Amino acid sequence: MFEKIKSLFKKDKKLSKYVSCEYVQHGFNVDYEDIKMCCFNCHDGGGRQILIDNYKGEMIDWNKFFKEKRKMRELNKKGIILDRCKGCFFLKEQEWDDEDYINYMVFNHWTLCNCKCKYCFTNEQSDFFNARENYNMYPVIKKLVDMGKVRGGGEIGFGGGEPTLLPEFEPLLILLLDAGCDNIRVHSSCVKYSQAIERGVREGKVTLVVSVDSGCEETYTNIKRVNHFNKVWENLARYASNQTENKYKVKTKYIIYPGYNDNKEELDKWFDMTVKAGINSVVLDVEGGWYISNKHNIPDEMYDLLDYATNKTKELGMKFVEHYDRANDMRINKAENKKLINNGKTE
Repeated sequence: MFEKIKSLFKKDKKLSKYVSCEYVQHGFNVDYEDIKMCCFNCHDGGGRQILIDNYKGEMIDWNKFFKEKRKMRELNKKGIILDRCKGCFFLKEQEWDDEDYINYMVFNHWTLCNCKCKYCFTNEQSDFFNARENYNMYPVIKKLVDMGKVRGGGEIGFGGGEPTLLPEFEPLLILLLDAGCDNIRVHSSCVKYSQAIERGVREGKVTLVVSVDSGCEETYTNIKRVNHFNKVWENLARYASNQTENKYKVKTKYIIYPGYNDNKEELDKWFDMTVKAGINSVVLDVEGGWYISNKHNIPDEMYDLLDYATNKTKELGMKFVEHYDRANDMRINKAENKKLINNGKTE
């Protein structure tokens, strides 16, 4: 009886099994110059398939948008993977529905920030990025919400730039919370405190990720090129105090940046500060520019350091450790090359 009901449910939902990913199916990434499929770029295909070129905040014809998304889904059903998606570790074979809705969104459409991180991509064209204006996505997403095309169950992400500096950030975050989005990830410098983020953390619907990348003021200032070390940790502790039981919604992040913080001593200090702030969930990654240049020739020392940080979370009894794009790709490549033996040493 159960199997019969299950088969009817699948028929109603028009489920089909093929290789795809959440962003091809029901997602997009709002970038500073266009709307892309996603924000992932460390795999061989390069990622970031463009959906709307030269975008500056205009109202979107969502019916036309979904029509284009359907074309991409049809290619996947035929076993055709877009060139930019090839090699991406987010691709997976499973049953996908064929409905038109969005439950994966990433907002990266501004570069305004209250830090000046040395590894930021804006450094390469600072004059351009310092002069460009932000555009307002609130009315665009409000229309999508009003159409009933935004659903929970996926993931919404805010990157940037610094999201709390956007005039529409608080109302946009509240709009998404009220629309039923229950898995919203905000990447923030944590220099400016946000009441909307606090609400989302308290309700267990917003995950705050703060890339401190350091455990002492000297290293923080050297990488961030601003001196907000103490304020950031104070705000982190304040957010963490709003976490409900078994909801680990505040995470500190450490981007391993060769030449700046790639040592166990700095990592240990960062872990100490994280625990002191009442946080028991962390994110690990590797600096993007370095990784892309060294992806096929990563020294064993970097594998060892990533392993050390991962194992440290277990020693401290932390609830979660995440490996972001580059770190995840690095671990997968390492496993494929059989470099996971004896703490990263090659055979």
